[in-house]
Amino acid sequence: MSLAYNELKKGMALDIDGKPCILLEYSRSKKDRGAPVVRLKYKEIRTEKVLVKSYSGYDIKIETADIQRVSAIYLYSDRNNYIFMNNSSYEQINLSNEILGDRINYLVDKLQIDLLYYENNPISIELPNFVDMKVILTDNAVKGDTTQGATKKATLQTGIIINVPLFINNDDLIKMDTRTSEYIGRV
Repeated sequence: MSLAYNELKKGMALDIDGKPCILLEYSRSKKDRGAPVVRLKYKEIRTEKVLVKSYSGYDIKIETADIQRVSAIYLYSDRNNYIFMNNSSYEQINLSNEILGDRINYLVDKLQIDLLYYENNPISIELPNFVDMKVILTDNAVKGDTTQGATKKATLQTGIIINVPLFINNDDLIKMDTRTSEYIGRV
């Protein structure tokens, strides 16, 4: 389905250059003379790359992508494959670590996610904004050590390393923001 520039909304699924994308931002500008210019900032779903593209002209048509979201749960990993279960059909879906990329750093047991389908094929997952994770290894805080902004490195249960406040200890459960890889708080 084609959209005119005035029908665009943030978060829409678009088909840009044959690739499914999510619209992050858009703007339209018009000079005194000349055609209007529409600037799109979007994220490719498969690669998670953020790109910018501009269209010029009076008759701008942008194609929507037919993306289906299916509620699923993360079950387990088997070397390079990650297994998810569709919550409604109980079908198990395999996705490789090449498809998932850095999102594997947030996959904890029984995590509720959305599987993204494009042309009836699973192409990616959409993580929740926040995930509870266990701290596996962190150094003890040294009293008076605030040279690093009162934070220290911590290794979480999936192997990702983030900065946490000094009061976080081994085996603490913390809340993480999956969009920024930042510590939010203790659970």
